[in-house]
Amino acid sequence: MPFAIELFLDEHSDRLVRHIWAALDAHGVGSLGSRPGSGRHPHVSLSVFEHGDASTVSDVLRPMLADVAGLSLPLANLGFFLTDESVAFLGVVPSQRLLALHRQVHEAIEPIVEGVWPYYRPDALVPHCTLATGVTDRAVVIDVVSGFTLPIHAVAASGRLVEVL
Repeated sequence: MPFAIELFLDEHSDRLVRHIWAALDAHGVGSLGSRPGSGRHPHVSLSVFEHGDASTVSDVLRPMLADVAGLSLPLANLGFFLTDESVAFLGVVPSQRLLALHRQVHEAIEPIVEGVWPYYRPDALVPHCTLATGVTDRAVVIDVVSGFTLPIHAVAASGRLVEVL
């Protein structure tokens, strides 16, 4: 099972993204939040990798993630990854602090994990908050998200290692 290092959004921004998820679901686009039993939260991933000892990785991450609260994560635009996963997302305007944290996390975990997903490596990251995967009708997503006000002035509330379901 893969793991992700995720930054969770502040309560207000979390609620706004959940409203977008609900609107997408109502229009037949299965949002990230609608996956049965997923317990997903709106988030921005710093890394995703295939293998690693969760306890060791968490110990290494703890000092880096201890002060992420308040890190600016403005969700400013709608985007799509035109890959097999067909992901719709809200793009994060990356700050120097976010990019430095991302690089620091990767330098710390590189020796202790295997199979870092290519899109999450330093110099390849497109910071984002996933809205839906398996999108077949991008026009519906555009129509739905156009009904919401962007940017969402999100900030990180916390960060941690999670198992990807």
